[in-house]
Amino acid sequence: MKIAVLNQKGEKVKDLEYPKAFEVTVSDAAVTQYVNYLRAALRDPVANSKDRSEVSGGGRKPWKQKGTGRARHGSTRSPLWVGGGVTFGPSNSQNFKLRINKSLKRSVIISTLNNLFQDKKAIIIDDLNMSEPKTKNAIEILENIKADGKISLVFNADETNIEKSFRNIAGINLSMPGKLNIITLMSSDNLVLSETSFNQIVKIFSDKS
Repeated sequence: MKIAVLNQKGEKVKDLEYPKAFEVTVSDAAVTQYVNYLRAALRDPVANSKDRSEVSGGGRKPWKQKGTGRARHGSTRSPLWVGGGVTFGPSNSQNFKLRINKSLKRSVIISTLNNLFQDKKAIIIDDLNMSEPKTKNAIEILENIKADGKISLVFNADETNIEKSFRNIAGINLSMPGKLNIITLMSSDNLVLSETSFNQIVKIFSDKS
């Protein structure tokens, strides 16, 4: 598959050969597993309750074991008492993180990128470097290449003035080749990459180690 490379004016300058190794499709189950893995990593367990070892008071037996006619109790910290500990309540020490293997992660990211290129939603620009950080110039580039809606823009760290120029544009999500997020990619109307960032992605995800 050939991919057109545009300049900042939206003019085609050359074609790139899309890597055969990236023509991958994975099952919906694999994508779901990876999305669940990402969402679980974002969970912050804030709900918390105290069990009987954590509530205050109850250091002494409420009444003697026998002779009162009342049910026996050892502590007012018991879950049976109002103000006592909670049985099986939520804990903020709970770890929600899941684990997946590297090959699944790699396959899902490659498949997501492949879908964007197959659907003509991915655009490669030969050079994203900008002489000065200007949002006006960034908007002009997006208009020239006909990218609108929600846009994921991928650039290399050594490309100058990209972040400052694009970060204030509504609907833009900025990322680097090694930090692609498929949740963001799947919800994007367009994926915009510099040629150097595309080559970097190919290099990163072609390595199966």
